Amino acid sequence: MFYIRCCNNTSLLKYMNKRKYFLLVSFLMSFHQNVSAEEKYKFLDDWVLSASGSFRGNFNTAGETFQSNDIPNQNLENQATSAAAYSTDYISLKLGIEKSDTFSLVSSVYYAWQKKYHLDLFPKTYSEKVVQLRDLYLNIPFGSHGYSVWFGRRTFEFEEIYLFQETNPFNQLELNGFGIETDVFQVSLALNKESVYTTAKDKNGNPLIDQNGNNILYENDDYVATLFMSGKFLLSEGKMFQPILSMRAYNSYGKDASENVQKDKVRLTSSFILGGIFDRPLSDGLKGTTTIWFSSLPADKEAKPTNTSVNNAFYGEGRVPPNYPQNTIGIADSSQFLFDKYGGLLTSIILLNNVYASNLPVLHISDDRKSLQSDGKSYSRTTNRVSVGVQPVVYLTRNIQLGLDLNFNYVTKKLLANDANSFVVTPILKYSFDEQLKTKKYLFISMSYGYYDWKIKTYSNGTKTNELLTTQAGVDFYL
Repeated sequence: MFYIRCCNNTSLLKYMNKRKYFLLVSFLMSFHQNVSAEEKYKFLDDWVLSASGSFRGNFNTAGETFQSNDIPNQNLENQATSAAAYSTDYISLKLGIEKSDTFSLVSSVYYAWQKKYHLDLFPKTYSEKVVQLRDLYLNIPFGSHGYSVWFGRRTFEFEEIYLFQETNPFNQLELNGFGIETDVFQVSLALNKESVYTTAKDKNGNPLIDQNGNNILYENDDYVATLFMSGKFLLSEGKMFQPILSMRAYNSYGKDASENVQKDKVRLTSSFILGGIFDRPLSDGLKGTTTIWFSSLPADKEAKPTNTSVNNAFYGEGRVPPNYPQNTIGIADSSQFLFDKYGGLLTSIILLNNVYASNLPVLHISDDRKSLQSDGKSYSRTTNRVSVGVQPVVYLTRNIQLGLDLNFNYVTKKLLANDANSFVVTPILKYSFDEQLKTKKYLFISMSYGYYDWKIKTYSNGTKTNELLTTQAGVDFYL
């Protein structure tokens, strides 16, 4: 569900020549200490100022020319793709001020400049080049055992799925509300205002359509109430399980329209995600994280026709269209195998069972292998998706690491026009500032060869291909 991405690929260095690019890399190498760790400054005895941030950016080329814009990449929109060959460009900053044993005020912003992306349970579309206020909340401690209450706007984030660098499905973004938390559990309540689109009829009961025969969509306010709960259970040998539940209710309120427009009602509905995260500490050279979840999103077919005349309207910011998975069962695992001073092995796997809101045509590869087509006979609501990443890593030094990233994607039934199976091989050279196998503070250069089972990739000149050679260079500092 949360791997569907709408991409508008514009290089981070679209306006930079090679000389400027290497100057940027040199600057980031000298600046990494400031952006890769939380800094705390104590003043006036009991006051503390904290600051942290993360940054991810990359430069891409594809094909025989070193063009830096409008190029294809190794991404598959409906499945997780190895971040060695593809990643999201963003910058995140966080600031906080704390008075000991009294209160803390936390704020953070997030800015993505490369492409549009979707996140989690709304599902809400966040556009590129827009600053997102992720946090602005007051936290007040009381009692013992880490009790505190918070008020304001808060984001909860969990361990990302490494190698793929996909956000965790349990992430709760920009909750406007309040909550209580201790060292072992937290409960939060929030109310967010979003948007949902609905169809309409004229005063004679005739559907309102545009000049192309598509339903015209009209915007309503959608109020989304959230109950979010999570906990921590310590198990044997340092293992930990975090049970997580998030439930949402959606209620639409119509905006004013002309007398000739009678909006179709958008029903009160709900969604939820339930599951947990299992953390395994280092034992016999092996450590990792496993995430298991079941999510169910609302489906309102009357308010969500397949074809729309409003850009991106069918996502509905809070409601699910027929071509978006309504129910998802997912398992994701990220593991690392440490081979002492020589290197190690990184692995990731994501298994998804997607059930859509309505029957969709089963698509097959056309004779010219340039598109997917329906035979007009086969339909299904269900498909399964598998994404596997394996990356053996050799330490040339503790800082300089050489990896070979192998990424395989498979879908059992193609139901969407951009479904594909693929295999991508990516040699990657990393300079790791934290000297970790699962490094989150590094510079990298890589080259990827991708093979797809049909010609899904398109160059800027319109040529379609099922084989793609790309290069990538970039930086990743993540906390």
